[in-house]
Amino acid sequence: MKNTISLIRVSTNLQTEENGGTGIPFQKEKLSQYATLNDLNLVKTITDIASGGLETRAGIEELKTHIENGDVDVVLIWNVSRCFRSMIAFMQFYEYLKNHNVELISVSEGIRSSRKEGEMMFGIMCSIAGYEKEIITERMVSGRNTKVKNGQRAFGGKLPLGYSKDNDGNITVDSNSVIVNYIFKKMNSLNKRNLTKTKKTQTLLKLLRQRDFTYHGKPFKKWNIKTILSNRFYIGELNYGSINSNHNYDTFISKRLFNQIRVVS
Repeated sequence: MKNTISLIRVSTNLQTEENGGTGIPFQKEKLSQYATLNDLNLVKTITDIASGGLETRAGIEELKTHIENGDVDVVLIWNVSRCFRSMIAFMQFYEYLKNHNVELISVSEGIRSSRKEGEMMFGIMCSIAGYEKEIITERMVSGRNTKVKNGQRAFGGKLPLGYSKDNDGNITVDSNSVIVNYIFKKMNSLNKRNLTKTKKTQTLLKLLRQRDFTYHGKPFKKWNIKTILSNRFYIGELNYGSINSNHNYDTFISKRLFNQIRVVS
């Protein structure tokens, strides 16, 4: 007999048969009956009371532990839509089961992944999930691009030194702008001296250390200086992929000073 674990999911404790839901007792009884009728050794029933996605569900994580320990041959669920809030979450879980050679059976839908027709049906569901994921990604990218074109920094990564986000998520100039200003002005001054590029950088690094200036809390490196001196965000420009626009945030480096540095560099 194949070792089997049934996975039961409800969104809240209140979701029961009495108020219209396929609650825990209902699913548990149906999955137990199915296991008995089909000679499956039901070793455990895992109950997942959650409303979150795949990665935040304790029941799924517990099930994965049993699977990775080699304790499971079959996973029983009542149906796909009951057990997974989105087709993307189902696709991720189904691929996980396939990679571990574990059969998935959706009892109410009569689908078994070990059978040709079942594999086809689950495959169709995964194709729908893949399409859903592509649509979501396209919408996110489109929305991000639109924001960038409108002058909003709508992508991740660290903000340039001298900027930070306030409690409302707005990008503002912070106290580190003093350091950035110093770097630009000092490099402009060093450019007027007959020094090699390496010597100018070493001199500036020494001056920064003497003033206890740091780059996001760490000692400055030569590439940090290069990053700052080449970042056009300081003069009001926003670059994201092939999109270039003027952003809506305060600036504190003049274009004249920025361009003087760039010409010499």
